[in-house]
Amino acid sequence: MEKHQINQENRFDFQKSIVIPKNIIAKQYNENSIISNLFVTDIGYYRKALNHYIKRNNGADQHIFIYCVEGMGTVEFENTEYHIEAGNFIIIPKRAPHRYQADSSLPWTIYWFHFLGNGADQLVATLQNYKAYAGFNEEWNLLFDTIFNRLERGFSRENIIYANLCFHHYLAEIFYTDKLPNHTKIEPDKVEEVIDFMRNNIEKMLSLKEMALAVYLSPSYLSAIFKKKTGTSPIDYFNQLKIQKTTQYLLFTNLRINEIAQKIGINDPYYFSRLFTSVMGISPKQYRDNRFN
Repeated sequence: MEKHQINQENRFDFQKSIVIPKNIIAKQYNENSIISNLFVTDIGYYRKALNHYIKRNNGADQHIFIYCVEGMGTVEFENTEYHIEAGNFIIIPKRAPHRYQADSSLPWTIYWFHFLGNGADQLVATLQNYKAYAGFNEEWNLLFDTIFNRLERGFSRENIIYANLCFHHYLAEIFYTDKLPNHTKIEPDKVEEVIDFMRNNIEKMLSLKEMALAVYLSPSYLSAIFKKKTGTSPIDYFNQLKIQKTTQYLLFTNLRINEIAQKIGINDPYYFSRLFTSVMGISPKQYRDNRFN
């Protein structure tokens, strides 16, 4: 068995994996023409895999598939380093020396497979890019669970065939869905999550990085999906929420304007007034004076 280096101080929120015994592969897989062309040898899921690091100087005996659904990481092989973010998948060809690791600030959550077969070799050989963006679809996660749960019940002929035919379906969904008409990808509602985070921290001056950390995405990816859904940046949206809260204070309390500014995390009254005016079109004082008009 080829030796590889692995960080022994892994701290994952949750992890699960199954390694198919070699004697099962020889008996159930290689002798079964239904699945012998492309089959799973290992399967796993790591959630928020802090300190996840693996280096294989001689590569693995199987192709490796990694699909990232949260956080970030890096994968390096064939003299190229790939930056992996949520929605990306990557294939590492068998026997290619490689290393991969989770980001230290936003460690990735990944689904992964090792797989083999002549069909697997052909599939990997035809890839235009080892790394690609797949997006998100909850059905893919359910399909992964189906494969995992079936193998977890043991390695009977029926379980092996069923799990691997589902694996074929899984790869087809990941690789080819975006090439078909009328395909849909279900985006996790991270935008609504970060809006809730903003509302619960309205008294703070949050940075984009802090918002991204709260929903386990990279700042650049959060900005992209946030603007796509709302039409504005996370910071501008947060400022709008602050001003919305300010209007309530102005209408329904007798707090002084500088006290209201502090309640929404702004210590500079001049900046607060400029921000309010840029959003509402009038100053905080004018807004309060006009509240009963």
